[in-house]
Amino acid sequence: MRFAFLTLGYHPDLDGGGYRYATEVAERLADRGHEVHVVFPNPENRLAQQETRRGVHLHRVAGGKSLFFANHRAKNAAARTELNRLLGPGAAPTLVATHQAYFRWAAQPWPTVFMFQGPWGLEYAFSQQARPRGILRRWMDPWISRRMHASEGKALGKAPRILVASDYTRRQLPKWHPRVQSPVEVVSGGANFGQFAPLPDRNSARTAAGLRADDFVFLTARRLDPRMGLLGLLDAFSRVAQEFPKARLWLAGRGPQKAQLESAIAAAGLADRAKLLGYVPEADLARVYGLADVTLMPSLDLEGFGLATVESLACGTPVLASDAGANPELVGALEPALLYRAGDNAALAAKLRAILDGTLRLPNRQQCADFARHAFPWNRPVDSFERAWHDCAVKP
Repeated sequence: MRFAFLTLGYHPDLDGGGYRYATEVAERLADRGHEVHVVFPNPENRLAQQETRRGVHLHRVAGGKSLFFANHRAKNAAARTELNRLLGPGAAPTLVATHQAYFRWAAQPWPTVFMFQGPWGLEYAFSQQARPRGILRRWMDPWISRRMHASEGKALGKAPRILVASDYTRRQLPKWHPRVQSPVEVVSGGANFGQFAPLPDRNSARTAAGLRADDFVFLTARRLDPRMGLLGLLDAFSRVAQEFPKARLWLAGRGPQKAQLESAIAAAGLADRAKLLGYVPEADLARVYGLADVTLMPSLDLEGFGLATVESLACGTPVLASDAGANPELVGALEPALLYRAGDNAALAAKLRAILDGTLRLPNRQQCADFARHAFPWNRPVDSFERAWHDCAVKP
């Protein structure tokens, strides 16, 4: 089988859950012997235009440095040129799949399966809240968000099949885009269980990291973005920090909210208790998950899946999550008590306190790892892409 993916980023060229999802599926299709091509923008035009990595053929298209819409047109034109080359005369039947509506124009000539991971325009509106904006930009952002949303609806409406990672996204899709009638399939996601697994000697690893035996580490590994609920998490942690002096909070990731989080940590007097780790390379993620006692997913909304949740569980670390988006699907089946109402800082503080004083019993590390392996194997989305090839492949 032959596949051509369109995506805004590819891991590790760019970090982000959606990009990692596309990378995992592409590499696992290649592992099954399929021919896989991925077309995506070249970050800052600094990498090779063509590369083969783990059996996947990467095609990086040039991006401009102009305003958003001019850059959007340029990247779509370059991506379409690359697809024309891949799908030209004599090419084998190919499934074209896009992971973001950004490339709707590039994919227009072909029936394109849509791996829908979340509403582009709505997520944009959330993320802009953390950026310094003048009056003109504050006026333009809602218009830009609406344009993104409309473009996404058109791309979804033309897709012969839509793949989503959670029941939450399947249920919300008709609310976000009422006119879309394309068939929708829930394909889930997973973790690389060869990489994400319990630490063989966790006590020694914690000692090497400077942790004491009675230190209790809460970890969140998210993009530093308003949608992730990190300012609310800091507020909740500050309510219990004085009562539990051994509690620590680590925030891993990067994003537009970094300065706000630094200010909030200082204002709350948490400089010695809460730490911004910055970007954690994928090679170090499993170790960081393993060092933590609990991973936190305080999402406010639009949580389409959450690879970090599955990866943490695979490392044996339980996850306390808000009830936003797909979090209940990922966490509730393991332990319903590990959910709280999204945006309710008092409820989150109460859960943190219950964990620290032992009144909320956590699943043990082996239970977490076993649950992740059983519930979230990567073969499900890979199988779905193979089925979609039989129904939707382009035959040049």
